[in-house]
Amino acid sequence: MGGGEMLKAPMDVAWTPAWLTWVGATTSCLRALGVDCDAVDVAGLSGYAFVLSVHHELCPSGPTVFDWRTLQPGVEYLGRTTEAYVSLGCAEGRAACRAAYDWAAREVAEGRPCVIWGAYVPEFAAVVGVEDGAFLVKSFREVTGEPQPPIPCEDLQAPGGPYCLAFPVEKPADRQAGDRYAVQLAVKHLRGGSLSGDYGSGLAAYDVWIAALEANAAGSFGNAYTAQCYAEGRHYAGEFVKRVAARDPRCAEPLGRAAVAYAQAREAMGELARLFPFPGGEEVRDPANRGKAVELLRRAKAAETRAVEAMEEAVEGWG
Repeated sequence: MGGGEMLKAPMDVAWTPAWLTWVGATTSCLRALGVDCDAVDVAGLSGYAFVLSVHHELCPSGPTVFDWRTLQPGVEYLGRTTEAYVSLGCAEGRAACRAAYDWAAREVAEGRPCVIWGAYVPEFAAVVGVEDGAFLVKSFREVTGEPQPPIPCEDLQAPGGPYCLAFPVEKPADRQAGDRYAVQLAVKHLRGGSLSGDYGSGLAAYDVWIAALEANAAGSFGNAYTAQCYAEGRHYAGEFVKRVAARDPRCAEPLGRAAVAYAQAREAMGELARLFPFPGGEEVRDPANRGKAVELLRRAKAAETRAVEAMEEAVEGWG
C-alpha cells in the first residue's frame, strides 16, 4: 500500500496491561474484535502462561525466546482465526519491515487491530492504525504514561525479524476442546524443555536461573524483568487451570491440585519479583539476596513440578 495515506486510524482499542506483552497485545486486539476473553484466557489457551525460557546470564530476551508459532492454535479456540507474517532473521532488513507494514495496513484497512513485534523496544504492541509508512500503536507505554508516537516501519526494534499477527475471520469458539488442548500443551512446554545453547526452557529454566545467581552472573535488568514476567505467568497459569477445573468435572480434582501448586509457585515468584524490583539494580549483587532468590526459585520449581504432575493426571483422565 502507498505510504502517504492514513488508513482507518486510529482504532479505539483498550490496552490490556501485561508484562508478557504478547498476551497484552493479543488480548487487546481480540477484545476490540468482540471476543469475550481476558489475559488469563489468552495466556492459558495460547500456552504462554506455561512457557519458561531463561538466558544463562539473565538477558531480558529470555521470556520471548521460544517458537511463537506455538501460540496461534490455542488462540483460535477463542473465536478468531489467526495469520502471521514472520521474517526469519534480519537479512531482509527494510524489505521485511515494509512487508510487515503492508500486512498490518491490510488489517487496519479492514478495521481489525493486529499485533506487532518491536514497538519502541523489543516488546509486542497492538497496531491500531497506520500512517505514512508508520505504525500507530497501543503499547506498554499506556501504563508508563510515556508518549506513543508513530513508529516508522524501518524503526521497529525487532530482534529476529519483524512479526505481525492478525485475527482475520470470526469462527465458533470451542472452550472445551481448547481447555484440553491447552493443558496438553502446558505439559509439553514444561516437560519438553531443555538446557541448550544460552537458554534453558521448561522446568530446566529454573536450574539455569539458579546457576546464574549462584555464579553472580545474572544481569540486574534482565533478572528483574524475568522475575516480573514469570511471576505474572505463574498467576495466569494458576487462574487458567482453576477455570478449566470448574468447567470440566472430569479433571476437576487433579487440576484443582494444579491450581493450588501454581498459587504456591506464584507466591514464591512474586516474592522474587519484590526482592529484585524492576528495572533492577545492585540488589542482585548482594550474596544474601541471591541466596534468598535461589531458595525461592527452588520452591517455585518444586511447586510447578507438582502442578505438571497434576496436569498429566488430568490428561490421562481425558483418555
